[in-house]
Amino acid sequence: MEKSRPQFRKPKTAQTYATPEELFAKLPNRVKSHGYLRGPQADALRDYTNLQDKSDIACELPTGTGKTIVGLLIAEWRRRQTSERVAYLTLTNQLAKQVLREAENIGIDCANLIGSKETRDAGEVGRYTTGRAIGVTTFSNLFNVNPVVQGSNVLVFDDAHGGEHYVAAMWTVKIDSRENKKAYNDVLTALRPSLSDSQYRVVTDGREYSTVELADAHSYAGVLPSVTAVLDEASEPSIHYPWTVIRNNLPACLFFVSFREIEIRPIVPPTHTHNPFSETKQRIYMSATLGGEGDLLRGYGITNIETIRVKHAQWGRRYIFMPSLYFEEEKCPHVVSSIWNGVSQHRALILAPSFPIAERTYNMVSAGMSPKPIQLDARDIENSLESFTEMEGVVLCLAGRYDGVDLPGDDCRLLVMAESPAAVGALERHLREHWKLGPLLRRRERTRLIQGMGRCTRDATDFAVIVLLGQSLIDGITLPIFATKLPGEIQRELSWGMEQGEVARENSTALTEMIIGLLTDEEYRRNANESIAEMDTPDQEPDEFGDDATGKSEVLYLRAMWSNDYSGAYQVARRVADEIKKPELSGYRAWWLFLASIAAHLAYEKAGEIDCLQRAKAIGINSGFLDKLLRLRSKSASISEKSDVLDVQAESIWNQIVSWGWQGPAFSKKIDEMLAGLSLPRDHTRFHIGLELLGQCLGAEVIRSTAEGAPDIVWIFHRRCYTFEAKAGNHLSKKYVLQAKGHVDWVTAERSDLSDIPIQPLIVSTGNEIDELVKPFVNGLNFISTSGIAEFGQIVATELQKLRTQFAGKEYGAVLEQLKTEIRLVKLDSESIEKLLSAPL
Repeated sequence: MEKSRPQFRKPKTAQTYATPEELFAKLPNRVKSHGYLRGPQADALRDYTNLQDKSDIACELPTGTGKTIVGLLIAEWRRRQTSERVAYLTLTNQLAKQVLREAENIGIDCANLIGSKETRDAGEVGRYTTGRAIGVTTFSNLFNVNPVVQGSNVLVFDDAHGGEHYVAAMWTVKIDSRENKKAYNDVLTALRPSLSDSQYRVVTDGREYSTVELADAHSYAGVLPSVTAVLDEASEPSIHYPWTVIRNNLPACLFFVSFREIEIRPIVPPTHTHNPFSETKQRIYMSATLGGEGDLLRGYGITNIETIRVKHAQWGRRYIFMPSLYFEEEKCPHVVSSIWNGVSQHRALILAPSFPIAERTYNMVSAGMSPKPIQLDARDIENSLESFTEMEGVVLCLAGRYDGVDLPGDDCRLLVMAESPAAVGALERHLREHWKLGPLLRRRERTRLIQGMGRCTRDATDFAVIVLLGQSLIDGITLPIFATKLPGEIQRELSWGMEQGEVARENSTALTEMIIGLLTDEEYRRNANESIAEMDTPDQEPDEFGDDATGKSEVLYLRAMWSNDYSGAYQVARRVADEIKKPELSGYRAWWLFLASIAAHLAYEKAGEIDCLQRAKAIGINSGFLDKLLRLRSKSASISEKSDVLDVQAESIWNQIVSWGWQGPAFSKKIDEMLAGLSLPRDHTRFHIGLELLGQCLGAEVIRSTAEGAPDIVWIFHRRCYTFEAKAGNHLSKKYVLQAKGHVDWVTAERSDLSDIPIQPLIVSTGNEIDELVKPFVNGLNFISTSGIAEFGQIVATELQKLRTQFAGKEYGAVLEQLKTEIRLVKLDSESIEKLLSAPL
C-alpha cells in the first residue's frame, strides 16, 4: 500500500488594491468597532497616496484620531503591492502588543517579532522575512548591531519623536557613574587633560549633576588613544556594542561629561551606514505632534522629508496649574501630596527630562503622601501598563518619555511635569546651557509639552489635572513668545489655570481644594469647563525660528565627518554659520563655528581653525570656553581684551538669573538670603553664604571651602581672582594678615588654571586697626569693611532685580550688547569691582 503523503499547497497571491482606503474597505475580518475610517484617517491616507513614491514621509495625526490604523494600512498596502518585507516599529513591547491587537481588529496579518533572538518565534520571523506578514517589533530591534528587522519596502515608526533616543543610542556610548563606576572613572581620567580645572570641578561636584561639559578631546594628541584603550576593555553590553560601532570614527564624535555620566556620540546618528535603515525604500514617521521637520531630519540622520498634517485636534480637558508662580520651591511638592491625600484614586504620572529629576520629584512629592506610594519606572511598564493601571498607591516616573504612553480615563488623572523638556540628553542639555540655543530647542520643548500633556487625555471627553513644577518649566511656559505658539486650546487652559492659581496668594490651601474638587466633583468640573469655554481661543502663531534647513546641514556635516572628509565638513559648517543672521540665533552661529574649527583641526587647516574660533569667541556666547580653546590652539592668540572679559561676566550673570528664575519667588528668596547674610558679620556661616551669593550675582565662579588654610570665599572672574578672609571686630592681628596673604598660594595650588591671572587677597572686617609690628606684612593685601560690602550688596540686589525685569522673556543673543551696556552703567562690571576692592589695608 502506498504511503500517504501531504498535499502540495498552491502559493497564495495577495489581493492588491489601488489605494490603502480601498484595501480597508475590502478587509473581510474587521470588528464592528472598526467598520469605517474616521475623517482624519481618510484624509491622511489620501495625502499619502499622493506622496507614495517619496522615501521619507512624516504623518501627524492628533491624539484620538487613530494613527495606528493609518500606519498599519500603509504597511499592509505596500506589502501586498510589492510582496516585500514591511515592518511596524514601536517604542516598547507593550506598545507593540497594542499594535498587534489593533491589527487583529481590522483583519491585518502581522508577525510578532517582539523580544530577543532567544525568545522570538522563528516561524514569525520567517513570515516577516518572506513578506507574508507585517513584522511588528520595537525600535531597538532595528537599531542594534544584529537586528531582526532588515532592509524593507517600508518601515513605519510609530511615536517617531519618542524613538529618536533609540536611534541615537546605537551610536552613543553612555557610561553611568553609578552603574559602571570603574569605567566612568577610567574614561574621566583619560579625558582629564581635555577638561579645564573649572570644568573638572563642575563634573566632580555632585551639586552640579545637571551641568554637562564638553571635553576638548580633539586638541590633545593622547586623549583619543587613551579613551580607546579604556573602552576596548569594557565588557558591559550597554557600553561594548555602541563602542564597536563608533570606535573607528572617534574623531567625528563629541565627548560630553557630567557628574552622573559620560556620553560619546556624533551630533546626529549616522543612519546612512546602517543598511537595514538606509536600504529601506520608504520610511514613515508617525506622531500625534510632529513639531519641526528639522528635528526629524537630525533625529533619524536623513536629509529630506515630506509631511502630512491632519488638523483635527480632540484634546480632552486639561486643568493646568503652576504652584511655582505663587509658592516657594520647597512648598510646591506639598501641593501634589495634598491632592493625593485628598482623593480616593491614588495613581500619578511624573514626566521629567531626566531620571535624576524624575527621582528627585518623586522623593519630594511622596514625602507628604500617606501612605508613601510605590515608585515605578520605564522598566516596569516595558511589557504591560497593567503594573501601573491595575494598582493603587503607585507613581510612575518616566524620563524623556513624553510620547508613547496612553493612560485614558481612570487609568490616571494626575500628571506632574517636572522641569522644562527643552533639553533631553547630554547633547541638548549642553547646547541649551552653554550655547544659548533656546530659540531652536523651544520648538522641541513645545512638542514635548503638548505630547506630555496628552498622556492622560486620550479623547475629547477625557480630563486630567496637570501640575507643572520646576523653575525652568515655569520660566519657559510663561514666556509670551513661547505660549502663543502652543495650540489655542492649550493656551486657553494655561490662562485659565494661571488665573485660578491666584487664589493661592490669599489662601495657600484654596488651590489644593480647587484641584481636589476638579478630580472628584462632576458638577464642580462642569462649572470649570463652562468657565474655560467662555474664554476666547487664541490663534496659534507660527514659529519664527524654523530650523529645517539647519537640520539637514547637521546631517551633511556628520556624514562628511564620518567618512573622514574633514575639509567637506569644514565647508558645510562655515557655510551654515555665515547664513545665520538673526541675533537670537547667535549661539547657534557660534556652535557652528566651533564645529567648523574641529573639522579644520582634523583637516590640518590651521588658519581656518583659528579664524573660526576667533569669530565664534567674538560673538560673546560661551566665550570663556572658546577663549581657552583659542589660547591652546594658537600660541600667538592675544590676551583677552576688556570686552571679552565683559562677555564672559555678562553671560555668567545671565546664567545666574536663569538659575534663580525669571518668574516666581525663588529669585527674591536668594536675594533676601544674600542681604541677610551680609548684614550679619558675626554669624560666620551666614556671612560667608552672603559673600558667596554676592559673587554669584556678579557672575563670578565662587568657592566656599572649609578646608584648612582655605579662604572663606573665592571669587573667580575671567581674568582676575579675589580671595576673602572675613573677621569680626576691628583689630587685625599678624596671624590674620599672614593667613589672608597665604590664600594666593592656596588658590594656585588648588587651581593651576589660575596661575597666570592676578589673585588679589582681601580682608573683610568691621575695621582695619593693625599694630605697628604688623605693617611690614600688609603689602599687597586689600581691605573692605563689612558695612562697605553690605552696602555694595544692596546696590547689586537692586540693579540685578532691574536687569531681571528688563530682560525677562528676551533671547540672550538678541540683548547681549544691551546687557553689557547696562552692567557697565550700573558699575557691576569687573573694572568697577576691581576699583571697589582696591583699597589697601
